[in-house]
Amino acid sequence: SQYGFFANLPEIENAVDTVKDLIACEKYDTYILTAPSVLNPLCYTEKRVWIEQKFGIDLAHKLIISPNKSLLKGHYLIDDNISGKGQEGFEGEVIHFGQARFPDWKAVREYLGF
Repeated sequence: SQYGFFANLPEIENAVDTVKDLIACEKYDTYILTAPSVLNPLCYTEKRVWIEQKFGIDLAHKLIISPNKSLLKGHYLIDDNISGKGQEGFEGEVIHFGQARFPDWKAVREYLGF
């Protein structure tokens, strides 16, 4: 619940460049789906600001903040957790980032083919 926590999160290596390439790829309609930290009410604003700083206002229009990720529809959900925020109920495929099959953004890029 620390002020500035989400606004100052460091980038994961290659994440921003990979997401920018994914956005530019016509194969996918990319959205950002994140769960809020209800203990930190500032996270809603800080996550939105972080997205605009890294990707611009266009992706900020495609930011979804939901405590239950299973409420959203999509083909893929790239997430560092496999459960806990509704990931287990997501109707598409969950790409479990940071694990053996998808240890980094290069692996995600290769799997999605862009």
